[in-house]
Amino acid sequence: MPHAKRPVTATLLYGVASLLLYALLFAYADQFVTWAEQTKEHKSLFLIPVVVAFVFSYFHGAFTGHFWESLGLRAAKTSVKPVNKAGGKAATASSPQSGQRDNPAGNRPITQP
Repeated sequence: MPHAKRPVTATLLYGVASLLLYALLFAYADQFVTWAEQTKEHKSLFLIPVVVAFVFSYFHGAFTGHFWESLGLRAAKTSVKPVNKAGGKAATASSPQSGQRDNPAGNRPITQP
């Protein structure tokens, strides 16, 4: 299996951007409080914290994703089975293998003595 390219540069860039955003938020905290107080007169000022939250979410989320990927960790891929309208599992054409009925991971259920 070939060694996957790890996004170290992207991790560092998004990490620095996240740190810069947190430093700016800390430095301008008083301005945010002022804007929050002014929302009584200017209703559209509520959008400022919403936009800031989206910006933080984007940069911090990208940093976190690249960080874990650079360590070689990725989310497990799972498949979702369709559910019928009655709320139960949908019938499938394939039969389950022995010991894997309604338990695709093959884990054994815990039995109480």
